[in-house]
Amino acid sequence: MMNSRARLALYLFLSVALSCAITGSKRPVMAEAEQLPTPEEFLGFRVGAEKKLARWDKIVEYLNIVARSSDRVKLRELGKTTNGNPFIALEISSAETIKNLDHFKQLERKLYFQGGAPGEREREEIFTSGKAVVLVTCNIHSTEIGSSQMVLELIHRLATEDSPVVKKILDNVIFVLVPSLNPDGQIIVTDWYNKNVDTEFEASPLPWLYHPYIGHDNNRDMYMFTQKESQMTARLLWHDWFPSVWLDEHQQGSQGARIFVMPATDPINQNVHPLIYRWNGIFGQSQAAALEAEGKEGIIYNSTYTNFWQGAMAWSGWWHNQIGLLTEVASARVASTIEQRKAVSGRAAAPMPEEDFQAQNRRQMENPNEPLSPPRDITPRTEYPRPWLGGKWSLRDIVDYELIATMALLETAADQREQLIRQIYEVNKATIAGSKSGPVAILIAPDRQQDSREAFHLVERLQMGGVEVSRADGEFEADGKMYPAGTFVIPMNQVFARYAKDMIEKQTYPEVRRGGPNSPPEPPYDVTAWSLGMQMGVETVFVNKPLPAEAKLSKLNDAPKPAGGVSGTSTSFSFIYQGPDSARAINRLLKAGARIILASYPDQGAQRSTVLFYGAPQKEVESIALNTGVTMAAGPRISSNSREGFTKANWPLKQPKPQSIATINAPRLGLYQSWTSNMDEGWTRWVLEQYDFAYTNLHNSDIRAGKLREKFDAIILPDQQPRDILSGLDFKAVRPEYRGGIGDEGLAALREFVRDGGTLIALGASCDLAIDKFPIPVRDLKRGLTRDQHFAPGTIVRIQVDNSSQIGAGMPSETYGFYNNSPFFSLVEGFSSQKASVIARYPNSDIVASGWLKGEDLMAGRAAVVSVEMNPGRIVLFGLRPQHRAQTHATFPLLFNAIYSSVEQK
Repeated sequence: MMNSRARLALYLFLSVALSCAITGSKRPVMAEAEQLPTPEEFLGFRVGAEKKLARWDKIVEYLNIVARSSDRVKLRELGKTTNGNPFIALEISSAETIKNLDHFKQLERKLYFQGGAPGEREREEIFTSGKAVVLVTCNIHSTEIGSSQMVLELIHRLATEDSPVVKKILDNVIFVLVPSLNPDGQIIVTDWYNKNVDTEFEASPLPWLYHPYIGHDNNRDMYMFTQKESQMTARLLWHDWFPSVWLDEHQQGSQGARIFVMPATDPINQNVHPLIYRWNGIFGQSQAAALEAEGKEGIIYNSTYTNFWQGAMAWSGWWHNQIGLLTEVASARVASTIEQRKAVSGRAAAPMPEEDFQAQNRRQMENPNEPLSPPRDITPRTEYPRPWLGGKWSLRDIVDYELIATMALLETAADQREQLIRQIYEVNKATIAGSKSGPVAILIAPDRQQDSREAFHLVERLQMGGVEVSRADGEFEADGKMYPAGTFVIPMNQVFARYAKDMIEKQTYPEVRRGGPNSPPEPPYDVTAWSLGMQMGVETVFVNKPLPAEAKLSKLNDAPKPAGGVSGTSTSFSFIYQGPDSARAINRLLKAGARIILASYPDQGAQRSTVLFYGAPQKEVESIALNTGVTMAAGPRISSNSREGFTKANWPLKQPKPQSIATINAPRLGLYQSWTSNMDEGWTRWVLEQYDFAYTNLHNSDIRAGKLREKFDAIILPDQQPRDILSGLDFKAVRPEYRGGIGDEGLAALREFVRDGGTLIALGASCDLAIDKFPIPVRDLKRGLTRDQHFAPGTIVRIQVDNSSQIGAGMPSETYGFYNNSPFFSLVEGFSSQKASVIARYPNSDIVASGWLKGEDLMAGRAAVVSVEMNPGRIVLFGLRPQHRAQTHATFPLLFNAIYSSVEQK
């Protein structure tokens, strides 16, 4: 008997053959839309079927078939992902609209004032003829896999159905669909699940990240745009389509509500136009109503997710005058059904102590097939009228909820097309008109920065977010101060001014006291600060008075590049050591065979550092300078074979005599990678690669094997709890090859590594491993504090740096760092053989630069970065997050210097 896949293949063959016979064409022509195979026919199973997943390549294959056979659907490949997979978007509308897609795209661009304000005739055409452009993005978090499956049925319905609802949607909406924002992760999760399904390890967690670098943090990358997928999404959003509505479909935990819809909860962000929040409610409640009408349970809004922050993917649309929406559907165990014990309606359970939560999580990991405990939130109320009381929950349930919610969104957009367009126009118009009390421009002067290159990088990030930036052709005055030619000017009379302002200014998190004015304020859901100028070490200026007419500005069409280069000809060269691009230049010079010396010296009341190098061909030096943006100057002629030991007395450069001199050699670097999919490891890996540090990933067995000093100068332990490093995951459901941690044997190997002269660099929580297991004179003051005493889910803080030290070299004496509930330190009594030094500390007052932090006084004057000389080894503790999500350029050099300092002087 022929199976479904064979029947489908025969069906397609006969359809194509018949089409060729009718047309007389030698080239196959696809069958008509009504002959399009259903997803079930194509896959051989129903979408959402128990323990069945469509892999990304099959999804793309099916969507290509749909696009070729339907005049309602157009598929575009936007580029390749990090792992080289296709990153695609589909455009769906009526056949007539698809034929004239460029025309409607121009109308939408004009709605967002691209190329200037629309004239009266253009405006009326936009209102009467324009379409509601709706973007839906799916599956950014790869284990939240339901939406990548759901799209197959959704597209088939829109491509083939001629019902009044579908016709209305196609006639009024241009639907732009990204079936997966993380195709690499979709493949990783699907392959892992299929490897383990129907075995005793079916619930075994993925031992590595489900994005090649950043895992679950990929939706936190929509303003730094470090990853290819984020960059392609930004181009689609703010350079190509400018959708008015953007829904990002997620999944959440399994024990509570079945779906979260908009609106979210307080506080709001004052930079967002109020109409955006109103439309969030309109669309979210239309989704809730459609789900209720279908008899679905557990639909909640005004819960968990706040209206304040920039981190939730589609919510970044708010500051772009786009209606950014989120759905969060309860998860199954990927494609396996889970069961939750039934709760008794109307009987609320007592709050569960934290230790019970931990015990329950462990019990569920050890016994994954046991039913979950009953839902705890079962009180009917306005935002949750029909609570979920428990039962079975499957991938098909997820698909059904998402199908209903997505179709409801499209239908509401079709029904509200003209009102939506008219009101978005008013939001855009009001944004360009600006506020009478608001700034008129933001200025960034490269020549006035600690590191001018970072000013260029900041501008590039803003441009990627759609912000228009100009550059001053000559000197000009603003608010009574003079600014040089070359200053970047971000005018506030532009459509994305709200975004530029929110990205640059200091964040002040509003207090939320739901219990009344005397109740304690609620802690934030997530990070409360993202001020990019601070994180990148760039000074920005808000200007309140209009710029004078004589200020000549030229709009930038492309991202500006810092003008690196070499002046003069010689065998040695020098450059100022400051900012992370200096490390990129050093690492490339080392690969080119250069001998490199770093000197630090006082200069006009500040501490400076200079790199002197020789032994690299001038042509290669020029290429490195150009590509890194570093300005290099010719120095004295030094033989490439020279082994001359420069000292303070014979320093060859014409500058103040150095206080310290150090040789920089290529470090042999190891980066610990546990089997617990640690995002900080992935971010660290990405940063190291971007700045050309060679490294080796070390797994548990590599650490336990010992003799680490023979291979490495420095080993980095990313931010991770000590118990996860030592014990890892030891549940019986975990595949044996990924169980456990480094154990006592690995800890002994790390101690031996330090005793033999190696440098152990601990980031964040891993500092406690060094504090607990090595005899070092450091105490973690954060440990033991309750959330009521000290809490910071993500804050930009001021730090003071000892830039006369090798680890602080090239840093300003005062800068900004990112703090996220990490350790902070005090020094205690140590052995005479040890020397503990504070490299960076928090000031005695005024620690918070942007965002929210409870218990600030407990950090006052405390250490943020500590170096402990163990003679001969070293341990460097980073309490702050020096490479946080690749955003904190201002503190990258602290990490880089710790790596360089690990190499023995030669």
